[in-house]
Amino acid sequence: MKVTFLLALLVLILLGISGVLFLMAGILSQIGKVKCHRKGSPPLQKNIRKHNIGARLLAEYYGGLKSVPNGEAKAIFEKGLFLKQRGALRQAIEVFGKCLDQDLTVKQKTGVLITKGNCYFTLNELDLAQECYERANHLSNESGNDNGRLSSLINLGLVYAIDGKLDQAISNYYEVVKLDRKLMYIRGEATDLNTLGLLCERKGDLEKALACYTASLLILEKLNDQKKVELVENNISRVKNLREGSI
Repeated sequence: MKVTFLLALLVLILLGISGVLFLMAGILSQIGKVKCHRKGSPPLQKNIRKHNIGARLLAEYYGGLKSVPNGEAKAIFEKGLFLKQRGALRQAIEVFGKCLDQDLTVKQKTGVLITKGNCYFTLNELDLAQECYERANHLSNESGNDNGRLSSLINLGLVYAIDGKLDQAISNYYEVVKLDRKLMYIRGEATDLNTLGLLCERKGDLEKALACYTASLLILEKLNDQKKVELVENNISRVKNLREGSI
């Protein structure tokens, strides 16, 4: 009887120790998750869509095609836009391809390429989108078309960012901010500084991220855009918390 009692007692003690160890493992696991959450940041694509102010993820640029007198090129382009807006992206891409075969100015061709690239981007065919944006950027550089270059650089930066090419994305967005200032696009500068801050944050350069967010905030406060001010203030608060957590 004594032996049986002692064996039973020993089993209970061992089960108790196992329970404590299991509980400790659970606690340590939760602590690990908290640390990881504090030091990390969300996936870039989701972060861009969540924190970029306004709806200006992709830049739209038509190269003046919508404002020219009626003609075959304009009619084809507008058909493509109609299909794009209805979500018929494959058909829209085909139509924009036909539009590129028309007698277009360099600016118009740039506009079609960017719009076609945006269709590919929406379909998540980033290689084809990048090809369109790079061609548009090349044409814009050659023709001195700052507006076309601005749009193509914004969209290229987003492609690079989603592909994880942060250095290229950041480099693009520094050029974008310079063009915003040159063209005196004040709201655009605020938006693009915010996106640049997000890219720097994702790379882990919290000081540059904070500088970009702060510059964006100053512009938005001057514009008295309270809704966007709050969004950028949230970005600043997040970066400050990340910075304190890494000390």
